[in-house]
Amino acid sequence: MSIQSYVHVEQFEEYKERFKDFAYLERSEDGVLFCRLHWKGGPVLWSYQTQHAYGELWSAIGHDKKNEVMILTCTDPYWLCHESDPASFDEVEQSGDTSIKYNVNIPDTMNFVENFINDIEIPVIAAINGQGMHYEFALMADITLCFPEFVFSDQHFSKSMVCGDGMAFAYRVCAGVKRSSYMMYMEPKIDAETALQYGLVNEIVPHDQLIDRAYQIAAHIMKSERTVRRLVHEITMRPWKRALQDDERVNVLCEMYSVQLLKSEHHFDQIVSSFDAEREQF
Repeated sequence: MSIQSYVHVEQFEEYKERFKDFAYLERSEDGVLFCRLHWKGGPVLWSYQTQHAYGELWSAIGHDKKNEVMILTCTDPYWLCHESDPASFDEVEQSGDTSIKYNVNIPDTMNFVENFINDIEIPVIAAINGQGMHYEFALMADITLCFPEFVFSDQHFSKSMVCGDGMAFAYRVCAGVKRSSYMMYMEPKIDAETALQYGLVNEIVPHDQLIDRAYQIAAHIMKSERTVRRLVHEITMRPWKRALQDDERVNVLCEMYSVQLLKSEHHFDQIVSSFDAEREQF
């Protein structure tokens, strides 16, 4: 018998409770994890606290070896976020404490994306359930479902911000250099059919069938041997890990350097209002 024992790794019920305000989690007996992001049962409320929570959540999910496949979605009617907590951003961006600014602008912003790619070692199926922002996790999933009325867009450039977070990064990996460059500068609205053509999504599914279809795909994946599905996931994530190593940290640093030079603030509600108004004209 070994002299040492394994250190404790947080189990499902533990991190389910820890993240209950930010995500609803349930798991089947065979290890299919359903993760629906929310804020206390309603749509996600965007804040620096939310960004930090999801970076930590990806690690907790990835470290639990009883998880076999993950279905990722958000709480209707929005994908990830439509409203924000302005005080959360003001407390950081108007603070004179450089340690606080560094923590949220550099490691938290990086871990938000990096932990999803590096720590989750199981196939992920994303079901985009509504309009919103921060689609990078949907795009970084192994398989991505989208409902027919969905419209992709990213509005950093027109708000005088560098497109350095996960959105532009995910566009570039999925859609290529030229298309992603055009997206960053021109901020076009990409409808679901075009997203399918560009390789941003794999299937367009009616909204009321999204989760059922995600479970069908999960059941198909679960027919394979555990070793096979995990190593296939490793292959699917290789381009993301390579791009992460080469680009993403530089991208984040460019955005945050710009924020400091221009003394920019994240007026998230204004961005959402602008996006909604433009989407009505789409």
